[in-house]
Amino acid sequence: MDRKIVITLSRQYCSGGLKVGKRLAEELGISCYDSEMFRLVSDNKAMTDNEVAHDARIKDTLLFDVAKKTYEERPSDELAEADEILFMRNLFSYQSEIIRGLAEKESCVIVGRCADYILRDRPDTIRVFVHAPMDFRIRRASSIHNLPESELASYIRSVDERKASYYHNYTGGNWQDAENYDLSLDTSKMGIRGCAEMIQKYIEIRFPVTGQ
Repeated sequence: MDRKIVITLSRQYCSGGLKVGKRLAEELGISCYDSEMFRLVSDNKAMTDNEVAHDARIKDTLLFDVAKKTYEERPSDELAEADEILFMRNLFSYQSEIIRGLAEKESCVIVGRCADYILRDRPDTIRVFVHAPMDFRIRRASSIHNLPESELASYIRSVDERKASYYHNYTGGNWQDAENYDLSLDTSKMGIRGCAEMIQKYIEIRFPVTGQ
């Protein structure tokens, strides 16, 4: 990429948003950081014992370097706090610092973790929401969970409710509010590839290459 751009990607459960993020990152030649990777670098014991540095998903990424530096600069007992509410607040603060550190240093795709809110004031950030109708998401979920359709629908709603609650708890906002995002894309209409291509077209329009 000719300039540093960060794409944050929020998504409904089983909408294919993570696949969109990974495909986009691959096509742009940049890193994609997802919620599982942030969970790994937030593991207090793993960071202390340096286990995360050898995880194939984290090894040789800027994420580990930024997370390690942030971890070492925080009070030693902050992420081990026994009080669950305080622990979660400290965890969100820790992950927010990592996200801001990544955004300062490289172009990347960041999936989840309220990154759209954390980076809302950065002019180099594009905020995307990926969604799809319930029937489409049920079909996708059926390949992951061995549940009847009625239970799949209930499970998908419960995951989305947790996402919405997490977002509201730490941002005070509505996770699905269109005002939070630059683009809102329906994977059932555009497909994974189509959504990745649409984001790239948006990048070209919003950040045109000058001097040509």
